[in-house]
Amino acid sequence: TETIGEEPTRMPNAMMLSCAALNLTLEMSHSRVVGTEDPVLPSGLISAISDAYLPEGFSKNDPLASPFFAPDDVLKLFPPVLLFAGSNDPLLDDSVAFNERLRRNGVSSELRAAHNLPHAYWGLGTAGFPEARQVQQECQDWLKRQFTRHSNW
Repeated sequence: TETIGEEPTRMPNAMMLSCAALNLTLEMSHSRVVGTEDPVLPSGLISAISDAYLPEGFSKNDPLASPFFAPDDVLKLFPPVLLFAGSNDPLLDDSVAFNERLRRNGVSSELRAAHNLPHAYWGLGTAGFPEARQVQQECQDWLKRQFTRHSNW
C-alpha cells in the first residue's frame, strides 16, 4: 500500500501490458509512420479511437488517459511490468519509451516485441501464427512467476 495524495492506494503486485495504448496523442514516431498500414490498427483508426476514448475537453496527454505522460514520482511506484508489442505495431515506440522510463525509475520492467506481428496479435495464436502462441506461453510463465513471488494474493 502506497500513499498518493491523502488516500492510501493499493497498487497491483505486477502488471502485464500487451499492445498497450500508452499515449493517446497523435504524435508521430517511427513505429507510427512505419505502421501506417497495420492491418489491425491503421493510422486512421488510431485517430478515431483516440478521439472517441476521452470525453470532450479531456486532454490526451493527461496521465490518467495516457500513462506515457505520468510523472517520474508516480512511475517509481509501479510494480514489476511486462510489456509486449508486435514488432510491426504502430504503438511499439511508445512501449519502448515507457519501458525505458520505468527502468530509469528503478522499476523491474521487461519489453518484448513479437517478431513480424501487428497490433493486437493475441488472437492470431489460434489462426496458425506460432509467434503469437509463443507470446501467450511467455505471458503465462511470467504471470505464474509473479503469482509465486506473491503467494499471499
